Amino acid sequence: MKQKLVSIVISIYNVEKYLDRCIRSVVNQSYRELEIILVDDGSTDRCPQICDEWAASDSRIKVIHKKNAGLGMARNTGIEEANGKYICFFDSDDYIALDAIEKVYRCAVQKEADIVLFGFTYVDTYGKTGKCHIPNVEKDFYCGKEVKSFILPELLAPNPLTGKKTNLWMSAWLCMYSMPLIQKTGWRFVSEREYISEDVYSLLLLYNKIERVSVLPEALYYYCRNEKSITNTFRKDRYDKILFCYRECQTVCEQLQYGKIVEERLTLQYLSNVIGALKTIVAADCQKQLKMRYIKNILCDETLQKSVHCIELKKESLPRKVLFLTMRQRWYRVVYRLIKAKG
Repeated sequence: MKQKLVSIVISIYNVEKYLDRCIRSVVNQSYRELEIILVDDGSTDRCPQICDEWAASDSRIKVIHKKNAGLGMARNTGIEEANGKYICFFDSDDYIALDAIEKVYRCAVQKEADIVLFGFTYVDTYGKTGKCHIPNVEKDFYCGKEVKSFILPELLAPNPLTGKKTNLWMSAWLCMYSMPLIQKTGWRFVSEREYISEDVYSLLLLYNKIERVSVLPEALYYYCRNEKSITNTFRKDRYDKILFCYRECQTVCEQLQYGKIVEERLTLQYLSNVIGALKTIVAADCQKQLKMRYIKNILCDETLQKSVHCIELKKESLPRKVLFLTMRQRWYRVVYRLIKAKG
């Protein structure tokens, strides 16, 4: 099998503590035909120097220093500079298995896939590996109508009727993409400053053009928990951003005629994001009275109430079932206690 160039885009912003680990995992890949694009998104720490030092030691590395514009725009800069047959987008505080690109590339070529999906392993703040999320599907290849009837819904949320988890995730860094597809469609990422779930919104647009999906049942990506990440940070406007993104994603689903199944799974993902927002409120460093007010305002939102009343609870876990039932009743004090008890 003749090897083709694979472009790896690493978006970088103030991660000097983790950057060497990430770049090292890419440079040392068993698959050597790589173009490694380091996009320094206006870092104010030592990241710019670290990038330049790596570029000086490996001719496959290209460094782009740019004004800070956010993750989505940094990835787009990588797309514009990429020359590979395939492309991956990795976060600079994470890392990958040393044979990841070799395995994923083989799947892409063998199936002539538009996109290859794979799994990941959690890594805690101390560097200890934890739970693996390995794709659990019946086939390793899906095409045509199967993409929108099965793959896309499963990427958004598990099937509420069966409760089965396929461990497919709607994340930009759990894929290898066909560059000809991206070039043909002109697809780009949106900004996370506008869409809090920029991966979901962006990929919803791309999946309208995807016809061939290969699934690799291995955990090849190491997702490292960072307590200072946006996901774990309390922000007053977090729910407003979640709501805006959900409504925009609903519009995309309607315009692209994805159908009822995708729309239902999108609602489930929205509710999971709401729970995530409630967790950051409970863990926030502010007065309990203020936390209660934030939670109460969220639970009284019309869109949330409509969503939480229409979902099927039969296959939900007992903790989630109880939480959803209390959310329906707007029992904000009970919701607070449930989330606090769950830790």
